Amino acid sequence: MPVGILVDRYVPPPFKSMTDQTAPIIIVGAGVAGLICAIEIHRAGRPILVLDAAPEVGGRVRSTTRDGLVFDHGFQVLFTAYPTLRRYLDLDALATRKFLPAARIVLDGRASLIGDALSDPSLLIDTVMARAVPLGDKLRLLALRRFAQQLSIDECFTARFAGVTTRDFLASRGFSPSVIDGFFAPFYGGILLDRTLATSASVLLFTFKMLAEGDTVVPAAGMGALTKQLAAQLPAGSVRTDVGVHALTVYEGRVTGVVLAGGDVLPAAQVIMATDAPAAARLAARAGVQIATPSGARGTTTVYFTTSGASPIPGRALWLNADASAVISHAVTITDVAPEYAPRGVSLIAASAVGDAADRSDADLESAARRELAAMAKAGGDTAADAKTASLTRAAIWRVPYAQFAQPPGWRDHRPTIACGIPGLWRASEVLHSSSLEGAARGGQDAARAVLQPH
Repeated sequence: MPVGILVDRYVPPPFKSMTDQTAPIIIVGAGVAGLICAIEIHRAGRPILVLDAAPEVGGRVRSTTRDGLVFDHGFQVLFTAYPTLRRYLDLDALATRKFLPAARIVLDGRASLIGDALSDPSLLIDTVMARAVPLGDKLRLLALRRFAQQLSIDECFTARFAGVTTRDFLASRGFSPSVIDGFFAPFYGGILLDRTLATSASVLLFTFKMLAEGDTVVPAAGMGALTKQLAAQLPAGSVRTDVGVHALTVYEGRVTGVVLAGGDVLPAAQVIMATDAPAAARLAARAGVQIATPSGARGTTTVYFTTSGASPIPGRALWLNADASAVISHAVTITDVAPEYAPRGVSLIAASAVGDAADRSDADLESAARRELAAMAKAGGDTAADAKTASLTRAAIWRVPYAQFAQPPGWRDHRPTIACGIPGLWRASEVLHSSSLEGAARGGQDAARAVLQPH
C-alpha cells in the first residue's frame, strides 16, 4: 500500500476479532507511558508490540553517550517519591545519585544557599543566614512544605488549587513579591518550564510534595537508563525502534492496525497511542478522528560544557539565576552529582534556558551561558570566574521543543480521555494526569487497565 493513502476502505488481513488473544495490542511510542502500559498488558498475558520512530527507547527520557560523556536530552531529574513510577523501577539497580536538597540563588550579584534543612540538617545554618529570602518567607516555606505533605496527590489536583495560578497562590500564602520573583520563578521555572508562574498551583503543590517526601536523583548512567530498565521488562522482540507509524487502519468503524512509514500494515487487536500530544492528534486525524489535546507547549534547551579544571559553579545544589532578564534559568555541575557522566578528571556542566530564551541560536545561547555562568560564579565569591568560564568547551546543545504541555488554571477540566471515540483506539499519556514522569507512569498504567477491561 502506498504511504499516504488512508485506509477507510482498506480490508486488513483477517483475524478473529479485537478480542483475539493472538493479535498483538500495538503501542505507538516507547516513552515512559508507552513502556509502562506495555508492561501492564504483558503481565496480563496479552501479546504486545511497541513501536517507536526513534533509534532507541525513551521518548523524551533518553541519554546519549559520546566520548565518555553522558548527555541527557534536556536537563531532567527523577523524584524518588513518585509513587506510581517507582513501582516499576529498581532504584538500586539504577545506581541513583542524589542532588543536594537545596538551591543556590544568584540575585543582585550575591549567591545564597536555600535548602530543606528537615531533609538535610547540614543546610540549616546556610539557609537561616541566606539574605535572599527574608525570615518571614523562610517560615512560610516551612509551612508550605507541611501543607503540601498533608495533601494526597489527588488532593493537590482538586479544583481548590487547579483553578488558580502558582503566582496568585503564593501571594495568597503571604510570600513577598521579591521571593516569588527571586526564588520561586527561577526554581519552579526549571521544574514547570514557566518562569511567569502562570502554571496551575496544583502542579506547584504536587512537585513541592514530591520534593519534601523523597530525593531528587539521576541514574549513574543517565536518565535514559530509566526507560531502558522499563523496556528490559518486556519480552525480546516486543519493542521495535526505528519504526515510524504513519497512519491507522480503520475497517467498519474500528481501528484495526497501523500503517508503517514504509507502507507495511500491521494488524492489531487494539492500538494505543503513547506519543506526545501533538503526534497523537496528528495520527488520529489521519484516520478521521479528532481527539482533545492540551494547547501550548513548554520547551527547554540545555547547553553542556566540559572542563578539565575546576567548575565555576561547583556543588550538588542547583544554581538559580534570579535575574529577570536571565537567558540561563538554572545550571548545575552534573558530575558533582553523578561523576559517571564524564571521564575521570572532567567536569560536565548543564546550563538550561526555558521560555523564549530556549529558542535562541546555538551561538547566542553559548555566549549567554558563558556570560551568566561567570556572573553566577562571581556572586559565589570566585575571583577566577572569568578564566574558568573562558576555558569551558561546549560539548553539546540539546533542544526539546515539547518538553511539557502547558498546565494553566482549568486545564484539567478539559483533559483528554483514554478512549478516543472510536473502537480499538486508546491513549496512554501524561496528558491524562500531569506533565511529569509520574503523570506519564499513571497515564500508561491507567490506559492498560482500561484496555484490559471487558468491552
